[in-house]
Order: sequence, then structure tokens, then C-alpha cells
Amino acid sequence: MAMIYWLWLATRPGCSVRFCHGVLERFGTPEAVWQAGREELSHLPHINASRLGALMEKDLTYPRRIERDCRRLGIQMIHLQDPSYPEPLRQIADPPLVLYVRGTLPDFTGQLSISIVGTRSCTEYGLHAARYFAGNLAQQGCIIVSGMALGIDGAANRAALEAGGVTVAVLGSGVDVCYPWEHKKLMEQIVRHGAVISEYPPGTEPKGWHFPVRNRIITGLSRGTLVVEAPKRSGALISADLALEQGRDVFAVPGDINRASCAGCNRLIRQGAAELAQEPSDILAHYGSGEAKQEPRRYPPRQQKQVRQIPISAPADQPKQAQSTEPAVRPKPKLAVSSVERTVWQAVQQGHATVDAVVEATGLPAASVLAALTMLEIGTYVRLTGSGYQTAEDI
Repeated sequence: MAMIYWLWLATRPGCSVRFCHGVLERFGTPEAVWQAGREELSHLPHINASRLGALMEKDLTYPRRIERDCRRLGIQMIHLQDPSYPEPLRQIADPPLVLYVRGTLPDFTGQLSISIVGTRSCTEYGLHAARYFAGNLAQQGCIIVSGMALGIDGAANRAALEAGGVTVAVLGSGVDVCYPWEHKKLMEQIVRHGAVISEYPPGTEPKGWHFPVRNRIITGLSRGTLVVEAPKRSGALISADLALEQGRDVFAVPGDINRASCAGCNRLIRQGAAELAQEPSDILAHYGSGEAKQEPRRYPPRQQKQVRQIPISAPADQPKQAQSTEPAVRPKPKLAVSSVERTVWQAVQQGHATVDAVVEATGLPAASVLAALTMLEIGTYVRLTGSGYQTAEDI
């Protein structure tokens, strides 16, 4: 299937990933969408004048430029129906239509993948915990997925590499754009020993709203997500919420009750939304049982105590413990909202259903409104319907 049409559909302005999935359900392939006329397209669910205009623009100049840039920079393009597309990510509600990859994607089907997320403004305790968990899990063969950001994310990616493991970084920019710039060397190491991926074309600069959106990819690639250190309002808690929506496991490292940067993790544990993780074996035990091979531990805990390591799966001759078939019910944590998001939510509640209408009602910049709507939709405070945005839950 021609990649050019996937690139064309994925870059339609004003057409969200979820909307594009609805279009594909109707037409089957991006090429069929490209060939469709105005009459066919006008009957699509959730279509409006802006989206119809974008789908009627058949110019392939920009997609061809993306293809040339990827060839020049050695970037792999993988579309949703490609056999090499990561299967766990394909199973979420809104997987990217196209992934851009530098490096080599690991086997997400055959290996346990754990994402490790947390705040950029972390403490030494948080950095130590990120390195401890990422290093030991990587030594046990887990794929470590994170966002390569300052703080917890970058520490997890780096520790996995130092442990001789495989790590994947999901960016909120093009895979040829290093953000933060301080992690340029780390980014090149990840490319050599794992993969750097994004849903944004080469040359895309990082923007604030890219990061909460990319978090669904971090969690979507992972069987479980570990939150290491996070305040009450943080991107890490958005990741936890997304993981719960995707039916994935959530773990959290307990923190100092007197530190604001630990309040989010402690709340996740208190609400039952996350399992408490004090040791890497707590996570590994969730996916299997038995004795692990003994290996040197490069990331010991502060208190040097012996910890029984547990592998991902049980040996063939050792039956697994019977587990309850009843899934644990985990309440979704409510996401805190900013004053801007509250203002936007109130405008939507008053009947202003489009971005333009909210901009006019609030006087906020369009970029701020779009970012706020993204956060509100992730938090399930608003939803996008055929007639525009509507409030879904009270703040």
C-alpha cells in the first residue's frame, strides 16, 4: 500500500487521529479516501467544513517532501497496516496512522515492555528510583519506554542503556529534532541501541500540546506504566490515566508525604489506581513467577538488602499460581485543571462548541484553546461530537 496516501491522510489539518480512524472505517484505505469526491466525504460522521476542505485538498507535495526527508535522514516510516507496526500500539483506541522511527524497533510482542514516567523537576530520590527500576528491569530483558525528557524520563532511558538493555524514546517532535537539546548524546545512544519514534514528521518542532498527546504512545507500547515521581498535576499522571483507559497496568513508587513532587504517586496508590512498587520484582511478579537468574545489580537500592528477582514468565515445568479471573476495578484518577482549562470548559458548557467559538468567547489565543481542549478531552471533561465539543464531566 502506497505510503504517500498514509502521509497525506495523517497530515490533514484539523483532522484528529480519531476522526481519521473513522474515515478509514468508512473507506478502508487512505488511497480510497484520497480518491473520494465531495459528495462521498460530506456524509462522513463528525465532518465539518474545515475537515471537508482538508480532505478535498488532494495535493501530494507535502507528503512527497516528507518521503524525501525520511530517505535523506535515514528515518523509517511505518503505517498502521504495516506488519512491522507495534501490535500493542495498534490495539489502542487512537494509534498513530504513521510512525517515524530512527533505530530499530524491538519485539513488543515477545518481550515485556514497561514505560517509566515522571516529573522533569524531580528530586535525587526520584532520579535514583528511576535508575534503579529501569536498570534492573532492563537487565531482566524488559523494554524500557519513556519520553527522553529531563528528569525521570531521561534517567530511565539512560539507565536502561547503561544496563545493557533496550530502550525506546517517544518524542513530542520530529525524530530528527532533539528536545531537550541537553539530551543530544543520549538520543544518539538510543538510536544505536533501541529506537526513537514519533508520530510527527521530520522537522516538527516541539509544542506544548504535543506532549500530552504523545503520552498515549508511551503507554500504548507498554504492558505496564510505572510512575516514579509526580506532583498532583503532571504529564506523568496523564500517562497513568491513559494507561488505565487502554486497559494497561499502572504501578507507582511511593514518595515522601511532605514533598509536593510525590503527591501524585501517593494519590494513585491511595485511590487504588496503581499498584505500589518498591522493588523491580514487584513489577516482574505481576507478569510471572519463579526464580530469576542471578546477575550483577548495577542499580542497588539505598538500603543494601537482598531482593528475590522474579522473571517475566514461569519455567515450563513450574505451574503458575491460579489467578482470579475477575479484573481488579481501579478508579480513574481525576486530573487537575488549570485556570485556562477551566475557562475553556466553562465556555464549552455555555454552548460554544468549536475552537473558533471558544476563542471568541474567552479572548484566549487559539493555540491555548487547542491545548486546553486536548487536556480536557484526555481528562474526559469534554468530548468531541458531531456538533462540536460538549462537556462530559463536571470539574
